[in-house]
Amino acid sequence: MESDSTGSPEFEAIARWCSSAKSSSADLLVGPGDDCAWLRSRGSLAVSTDSFTEGIHFQRTWAPGEQVGARAMAAALSDLAASRARPIGCVVAIASPIFDDYCDAVMAGVNAAAERWACPLLGGDTTRAPEKLGLHITVLGEPSGPGPLLRSGAAAGDLLLLSGPLGASARAVARLLDGEDARWPIVRPRLDLLPQLDAATAGIDISDGLLADGEHLAKASGLRLVLDRQPQWDDAALCGGEDYELLVTSPTPLPGFEVIGRAEAGSGILFSDGSPLPPRPWGFVHGAGGTP
Repeated sequence: MESDSTGSPEFEAIARWCSSAKSSSADLLVGPGDDCAWLRSRGSLAVSTDSFTEGIHFQRTWAPGEQVGARAMAAALSDLAASRARPIGCVVAIASPIFDDYCDAVMAGVNAAAERWACPLLGGDTTRAPEKLGLHITVLGEPSGPGPLLRSGAAAGDLLLLSGPLGASARAVARLLDGEDARWPIVRPRLDLLPQLDAATAGIDISDGLLADGEHLAKASGLRLVLDRQPQWDDAALCGGEDYELLVTSPTPLPGFEVIGRAEAGSGILFSDGSPLPPRPWGFVHGAGGTP
């Protein structure tokens, strides 16, 4: 995300966004404005990218720009939390037909979240899009605690733990798409739980729904997850996604997490009481057409 004063709408927008970014960090050697930012690296790096696209993840009619930017940052940072990584910086690419007040609001949300979670904006890219706004965020992190937390580390007998309630985002979006008056929930990456994850053996964040993401973890670990069904788990909680809570396994309970099941030998995912799972697909399937 290079900035200069040529007077073009693109570069004027970049100058606005960079001027409001808080890029102070002991690891930051060169911030936005050059062809590359430079960070001081002390070892392993975690890298993750998330995209938010108008018409798929949000509609301008009900999604404030600041919240779009903050939510996109939360989605990317949530992957770091699930991998037991501390954020050290991010790069942002934004595509839009016009760099207008809404784009300014989106970037204000990005910058606010970047400052809150100590993840300085390093730079990025801008480009013209034919119709809709697209926001693409790449985050960088470094290990926190004993090292990378992967989806593949669960062992039979581990407890299955969840960091918070599910379904609020999916319920709100369903109401908004039906034209009802609803509030798009504010979400947060669970970076606050990094100090509690030292004993965790596997992890994933809930971006696509408990069942879909739980199945990813089960497959990666070569195990079956057995869920103790909760009364509050409706289809939105099980399949909705975009809650960004953490689902982890551990031999023992962890502070800040609720025990919701266990890992055992086998494959797939099921309820401990034998009740049926909702029909597939579990959550929105990108690349399959249709609307969320």
